[in-house]
Amino acid sequence: MTEILPASPTVEPFSAAKQRELWGHPVGLWVLTLTEGWVGFSLYGMQAILALYLTDHLLQPAYSGAVVGLGPLEALVSAIYAPVGPRAMSAAITGLFLALIYATPLLGGFLADRVLGQTRTILLGAILMTAGHFLMSFDWSFVLALGFLLAGLGMAGGLRAQVGALYELDDRRRSDAYQIYMMGLQVAVIVSPVLCASLAQIEWHWGFLAAGLGMLIGLVVYLVGRRWLPAPAVLQSVAPAALTKHARPALTSQEKKTALLLLVLVPVLAVGAIPNSEIFDGYLLWGREHFQLHLLGYEMPVSDLISLDGFISTLCAVLVLWFWNIYARRRPDLSEISKVALGTFIGAFGPLMLALGSWVSPGPHEVSLFWGLAFHIINDIGFSMNYAIGMALFSRAAPVSLNTILVACFSLHLFLSNLLIGKLATLLGRISDVSFWLMHSGAALVAAVILGFCAVRFRDLLAPGKETAPSVP
Repeated sequence: MTEILPASPTVEPFSAAKQRELWGHPVGLWVLTLTEGWVGFSLYGMQAILALYLTDHLLQPAYSGAVVGLGPLEALVSAIYAPVGPRAMSAAITGLFLALIYATPLLGGFLADRVLGQTRTILLGAILMTAGHFLMSFDWSFVLALGFLLAGLGMAGGLRAQVGALYELDDRRRSDAYQIYMMGLQVAVIVSPVLCASLAQIEWHWGFLAAGLGMLIGLVVYLVGRRWLPAPAVLQSVAPAALTKHARPALTSQEKKTALLLLVLVPVLAVGAIPNSEIFDGYLLWGREHFQLHLLGYEMPVSDLISLDGFISTLCAVLVLWFWNIYARRRPDLSEISKVALGTFIGAFGPLMLALGSWVSPGPHEVSLFWGLAFHIINDIGFSMNYAIGMALFSRAAPVSLNTILVACFSLHLFLSNLLIGKLATLLGRISDVSFWLMHSGAALVAAVILGFCAVRFRDLLAPGKETAPSVP
């Protein structure tokens, strides 16, 4: 990405040719991957216990009265979702928080592009996130902690744009880099839910404290590894006309069409992500009531399913990365938008496994974990394709002058998806379980069809230069 450097009319970009490499990629990629891994450790550890914490502890009358700002938060959530009962309120608060996680990067993108530069914005975000996680260690500061976390997560969203800035636009490794980057998150999901949930079983706030320590480590990693990253923006006092003339060239007609199309794709991707987004909200509440959680005489906490998903998603990410590398050696590589459409189509079949499990075993604690395992495998194969590769698509296709903002807009699809999940999760117990999960599958299938159409109709905007010739063995 081109930073704002108004002191000079010409700015030398961060060149991939000048970077030191490790295991075939710039060292900066591994710094960002490790940083994001610790950010993910803190975030997913907290998310794994959030809905359960709200249901079993914070929203109980004995504790809710001491929480500063809880009344206005519940009033806001009621206006949006109209939840009925504590469990529905818990699901709605969780859904709204998860949604806002993916909306705040727009603020971070603006600050990174126009005010502070990427590095300083990310550092400020990491500090706010660390403070937010530690504030979660107290009941009274719960709402304040959510505010700190949302602000920090928005500013730290520039990590994704920094990954793209490590590579030239025509470097095929860019797509692989985003999948490697996502593995840092996936490894974190394996470890953090088990650790944080185990501590939370002893004392809820110990789980949140462990998440805060993980975020603190991520902050230290980023500080130490800054020298391997693209140089931060340097803002100097110049006339606005100079900024427009030298740093922000006008968009071409092709770039305007591409930017508009990327924005149109955001709600489509949101609908396609519904099956995966449910995992941290209604799925946990449903699973606690319906899965057979006794395993070898051990009562498994339902949050362990998040770690199971992290393990499966890591394997799936490796297999997907390996598959597309092998595929590209033997046939013309598919465009990124085609891979995203295919991944969304595959992921749509995941909730069908839960619908089948609910139909076969409708009673409480009767659904076999094998149905859950099938759901996670199918969902994670699809999500390994449509998220990491979708991020690469936005990074590659977005005009240079809008790159950080449009990559942040990519996260908006998860904002919209989690808004939908916040409402869907309130339907638990109000409609049949089979219907509940069929709604998730149907929505994702519709999104897959639309994405497939875009892959064919708008190839020139989303995948310029891709081969269209028949495959050659």
